Amino acid sequence: IVSHELRSPLHGILGLSAAMADTTSDKMQKKQLSMIQGCADRLLDLVNNMMENSSQFKRHMQKQRGEIASFPQHPVNMSQIIREVLSMTKGAVDKAGKPLLKPGVDLVNSVRNKQLPVVHGDSGKLTQMLYNLTTNACKFTAKGWVSIDATHD
Repeated sequence: IVSHELRSPLHGILGLSAAMADTTSDKMQKKQLSMIQGCADRLLDLVNNMMENSSQFKRHMQKQRGEIASFPQHPVNMSQIIREVLSMTKGAVDKAGKPLLKPGVDLVNSVRNKQLPVVHGDSGKLTQMLYNLTTNACKFTAKGWVSIDATHD
């Protein structure tokens, strides 16, 4: 069974390796830390995909048995998800091991000082969706910034 608890250590690896890369001036260490971040990032994607496949299979089996398929509804702290996604994105690398966030591109948290309500939803799916959007924005932004913003009514 693939569990949400698998993601926490991966987030830790990504965050710590990014912090270490920011504090070292040794080029070899930076390259090795970048490789660690890339591997952890790909593993996190794999875990997220396995969790999604497991959920889809469960819903399919419920439908086969005539049960009402329910979607995960848990309290979700969007501000926390945004911080996690920004942290993961800062350390994300492409398949060649190059950082997705190019020099001259800033990653901006425009939600930092806003109070967002806790909502009900699937935190894993929301994290994966926001991460995919953010990393794609980084891939295709050569200069300027990539910003995450959110508001509520």
